[in-house]
Amino acid sequence: MTAALTSIPVGDPGEGPYGVAATDDGAVWFTLVHGGRVGRRGADGSIAFLALGEGAQPSVVAAATASTVWVTDTTGNRLLHLGPGPALIGEIAVPTPDAQPFGVVALDDGTAWFTELGADALGRVDILGRVDEFPVGREGAFVSMLAADGDSIWFTLTAAAALGHVRGGDAAIGFTDLPAGSGPVGVAVAEDGAVWAALIQAGALVRRTRDGALTTVGLGEGSRPHAVAADRDGGVWASLWGVDALAHVTAAGAVTVHPLPAGVQEPHGIAVARDGSVWSAAESGALVHVAG
Repeated sequence: MTAALTSIPVGDPGEGPYGVAATDDGAVWFTLVHGGRVGRRGADGSIAFLALGEGAQPSVVAAATASTVWVTDTTGNRLLHLGPGPALIGEIAVPTPDAQPFGVVALDDGTAWFTELGADALGRVDILGRVDEFPVGREGAFVSMLAADGDSIWFTLTAAAALGHVRGGDAAIGFTDLPAGSGPVGVAVAEDGAVWAALIQAGALVRRTRDGALTTVGLGEGSRPHAVAADRDGGVWASLWGVDALAHVTAAGAVTVHPLPAGVQEPHGIAVARDGSVWSAAESGALVHVAG
């Protein structure tokens, strides 16, 4: 069955909604990557913005606590911790110049991990705001998105066609090679522990089970899946940037495609809220909502 999708215009034309995250207080956060602003839609439907300054490029946003988020400012080479308002709680500079922080995820222990597009590295912010950086060991890998499973971190190496894995505080990185040229971008860990990645160049998702077995789920030529988020039943949702749609894939691999409302295009970030509803950021200028 095709779900009913609704769109909510946000920002000004050309600002490009990109990343999205849902916090447990009922708020939905989103980045305006071309507008240098972060938006927050409250549980009551009100929308407010925080400008990050000239030249800022807020890219990915991730829930940190029940009411706060982490945001990467890729051109500003920093991470921002934001709370309701939205308001700035803290700012963390990335030590490596032009590292280009992009993906970000928060762990239950209060730390945050992020990717460095320009440095082929991961970064970790501890609870005191100190930053450690870990080169992944593959030059030109374009380390992109990441997801957490307990104290384990999974991340995509888009140009190297691989998944990376760091277990706990151990800086030793393991890799799972994916089909050459597949272009993994978004990544999520499902309820059953399987890791899913969006293969933007292959028009597919790949599922890696705990024992390392890989299964590919095709989403159609030209679909260009970008981001992926786990649901509550072992499946995932994905944004299909190339065909202006969202897709739901069950743990067994059954696919349902949901076209975006008329005039809404280029979905990027995607998140599943605590109530099971789904939110996506469409670069044409809207948030897209699928009721839980």
